[in-house]
Amino acid sequence: MKIEIKKIIQLASVALGILILSGILSSINLSRIYAYIEVDGNTITIPPYKNISLNMTLQKNNIKLGKDDIITKDIDKPLKPNQTAKIIRVTKEKKRINENAPFRKTWSRKYNSNLRKTELQKGVEKNTVKHVLDTHHNGVLHHREVLKEHSVGKEYYRLVLLTKDNKPEKIYDLSKMERKKMVATAYYPGDPLAWGDGTVTFLGQKMQRGIIAVDPKVIPLKTRLFVSGYGYGYAGDTGNLIKGNRVDLGVNNAQEELSWMFRDVVVYILEPSDTW
Repeated sequence: MKIEIKKIIQLASVALGILILSGILSSINLSRIYAYIEVDGNTITIPPYKNISLNMTLQKNNIKLGKDDIITKDIDKPLKPNQTAKIIRVTKEKKRINENAPFRKTWSRKYNSNLRKTELQKGVEKNTVKHVLDTHHNGVLHHREVLKEHSVGKEYYRLVLLTKDNKPEKIYDLSKMERKKMVATAYYPGDPLAWGDGTVTFLGQKMQRGIIAVDPKVIPLKTRLFVSGYGYGYAGDTGNLIKGNRVDLGVNNAQEELSWMFRDVVVYILEPSDTW
């Protein structure tokens, strides 16, 4: 019996020793478990304080929160071992944004009769002004709130110069071009009243529809033009009677000439050019 009791006591001592050793090791391991704070691109390692709130921990580490910043853990409770508190820096900014919608064609017509292919287009361009509030999380746009919005539509005509395969070569916004109110007459190849024999212009070009005689003091020669009701033109000729706000429009024949005699037109000055 004495031997059995002795063995029991020995076993109990070993078990108690193991228990005590286990507790010591456990406390050592716990002392090595940390908590973490992620802020401003850094990870800060901290010991978990059982009785100190996260707010106090932030103060101990000189970490300040902005009024809009977000923190992922309860700031009034301690941070537990292995927990990570993430701080999201929140900034807000009011901005004004201009958005221009591209020209939207509502009507068009192509012309092939005056020197080159052109297309007259009518359309709308929309401009929108937005007042927004941008919210950034850690410097990245997170949300945009539109506070106020105002749109204005502009309707206008534009002239498109086309290549031979009908691709746009140059676009003129007619609303931005200089324009002159003028009186038009007309002449045609072989017109007995035209300069020379009426087949060659002052610049030495072939007389044809689209060539326009101008007063160089008013419209310089070698200028691309657009004339209301007539179409595209090129200032390539002069005339003894073409003075001041007068233009002489090149047409195909005497019958067409009559329809243009002393008509009021609007002439758009597009740009100087060595070619039409």
